Amino acid sequence: MSELISVIVPIYRVETYLKRCVDSIRKQTYKNIEIILVDDGSPDQCGQICDEYSLIDERVRVIHKSNGGLSDARNAGIDVARGEIISFVDSDDWLDIDMLEVLLKALHEYEADIAECSFRSIYMDCIVEETGCTADCIVEDNLFAMSSMMKWGYFKSIVWNKLYRREVLGNIRFPKGKIHEDEYTTYKYFFNASKLVYVDISKYNYNRSRTDSITGVEFREANFDACDAIRERIDFFREHHLTELEEQARDAYCWVLLDCIKRYIKSGVTSERIHKVLRQLRIDLVYFDKHPVSILYYKELVEIESNYYNYARRIKEESFVDG
Repeated sequence: MSELISVIVPIYRVETYLKRCVDSIRKQTYKNIEIILVDDGSPDQCGQICDEYSLIDERVRVIHKSNGGLSDARNAGIDVARGEIISFVDSDDWLDIDMLEVLLKALHEYEADIAECSFRSIYMDCIVEETGCTADCIVEDNLFAMSSMMKWGYFKSIVWNKLYRREVLGNIRFPKGKIHEDEYTTYKYFFNASKLVYVDISKYNYNRSRTDSITGVEFREANFDACDAIRERIDFFREHHLTELEEQARDAYCWVLLDCIKRYIKSGVTSERIHKVLRQLRIDLVYFDKHPVSILYYKELVEIESNYYNYARRIKEESFVDG
């Protein structure tokens, strides 16, 4: 195992967490790495911290750029990466000391294109969820992995708990201006892979403590981006004649859409986005009427489309009773 691993870290307003993140990468038991720190126009001291690391560790490369968002920062890192293997780490998270070594070993042992491990969810320095403990390896082809991803099984759409052979990424880049950017991208990486391996042990630490994190906010209009991402999956699977995956994507789309609409209603925010969603729903219902989709989803979506305001009133009343 001698390949260079490029570890890409997008950075914005994380000076409280950045040193822990970078130190966890620098201390990896696998040493042949380059650490690409992408300062995405951060207004705090992050840029200075990055430069300080580049002076003490020749493996650290720093990109300073104007703010373009998480996707743009990751893309900037991909474009300059020199490694045969690519990994992504969010700058408020951190790695176990042997994560890269464990995943690279699995990548070699099973001749896989993507290796994934489990992760711990951390809140206020306490583990609130840990999903892997057996250290067993599960090896599957790309079709199984994409199916697993949509069921939130072993293989997940999150981008940061994995190693990717560079050729898997190809020309695929993260979409600018979106949250849930992983949902638009990771399944395409899976599609490009012949074989994937999942190592059932937690080696990545996911920090859920940030109150200013986009994903930490209860509801934002941009949460509907997840619906748009899964709609893209439906089209992608149809274009590649993957019928079973297309059906799974339709069910996933319905579930996510219903969840977003309910959270939108409960949040009490007002937005033009819901009207756009309802217009698209009218088109979707015509399509779903002719193609397999869960009847429970279908009935509820019809109710929303036919009388959104009555549906919204019912959801609010249910929320009030539950509260």
